[in-house]
Amino acid sequence: MKSKNINYILFISIALIAVSGCVAEKSDGSAVVPKDNLPAGFSLLAVKTASTQGVNITEEIEDFYGAEDIGPANATVGIYKWGEPGESYDAKVTLIALEDVENAETAISNYRSLPEFKNPPYKGIDRFSTAVVNGHEVTEIRDAVGGNSLRYLYLWNNGGTVVLVEGNGDRSRSLELASATGL
Repeated sequence: MKSKNINYILFISIALIAVSGCVAEKSDGSAVVPKDNLPAGFSLLAVKTASTQGVNITEEIEDFYGAEDIGPANATVGIYKWGEPGESYDAKVTLIALEDVENAETAISNYRSLPEFKNPPYKGIDRFSTAVVNGHEVTEIRDAVGGNSLRYLYLWNNGGTVVLVEGNGDRSRSLELASATGL
């Protein structure tokens, strides 16, 4: 009888460990990093979290720390290939879970205040604009890459979660990647 009880306890313990592992994976934000049904040309290369070996997630999101404190942050970064390796840059989706909406808005303000965003990417091109992603008005950031190309970034918050999508030079595909977050 004792061995039967021990087996039940062992089974329940293993089940609880498995469930807690699933919950931990979802609580780090990785469940909402787009993995499937990506826009044409995009493929997921890697997902970085605080538990990824060799990754300092704080360094990955250092641009969100600035003059104002954002509190504790839990981040996930999805890295996507969209062009030829070695010839094009990677696209990224960064999700930062913060304590509340105020900290999320502060993180966005810190990011928008980066020195490289003080001037337009090219003469006659505005740095910031707006777009709509999943029903949210978001900030579109135009970043200079290469000789005279633009890269489209989308920045917004959904409650206490900050979303930064660093797309490519195709505005519509970059917006599709942003929409794939579901946020």
